[in-house]
Amino acid sequence: MSARFDRENNVILRAVVSFLFYLINVFAFYLFLRGHNLPGGGFIGGLGSALSVILLSLAVGVEAAQRVLRVDPVRIALAGLIVSLVSASLPLAFGEPFLSQYNVTLHNVPLLGELPLGTPLVFDAGVFLVVVGVTTKLIFVLMRLLSGLPALEKIEQRRYAAFLESPIEERGERVDAVPPPAVEPEADEEGRDGEDFPEELDEDERKGGDS
Repeated sequence: MSARFDRENNVILRAVVSFLFYLINVFAFYLFLRGHNLPGGGFIGGLGSALSVILLSLAVGVEAAQRVLRVDPVRIALAGLIVSLVSASLPLAFGEPFLSQYNVTLHNVPLLGELPLGTPLVFDAGVFLVVVGVTTKLIFVLMRLLSGLPALEKIEQRRYAAFLESPIEERGERVDAVPPPAVEPEADEEGRDGEDFPEELDEDERKGGDS
């Protein structure tokens, strides 16, 4: 199926995806919460949330999906990485091993009764954000390429370019590229720059040169 199908006339697809987008994210959050003791967790929950982004990109286009998200997926992944590292390293400040768990149970919680909480939930939340951010960024790049757009926007090219490095233009050339120096023609056997010189001078020319 072509990535450039007419999205304006796909009213049914847009209506269905607008409903499924929220439903899939609710289910992904459910998988994230139940992953401590049952199958699920931050990784599978993050993949489920990224699936909703794929459907949204197919329905409204990748540029509209990026506007809906509003946040750079790389920043989401970076925030999740920081949360996971802080959660895993915090026990070291109290003399405990890396990735030690701390758990607490809240009692008399409305509608829930007892609510067990712990640092594994915080660590899993970081994993959830990392998976959502990385997967969503890959989706956006692939969808932009399939739609005939540059993989990165101009502001992203400048953001991800290394220090003292200019972004790459769409044609694949460096902005600050210096043209190669012109190659001068080499002198052939007959003379410099292709000019013909007699091998021997006349006697009159020799005498004139000596005087």
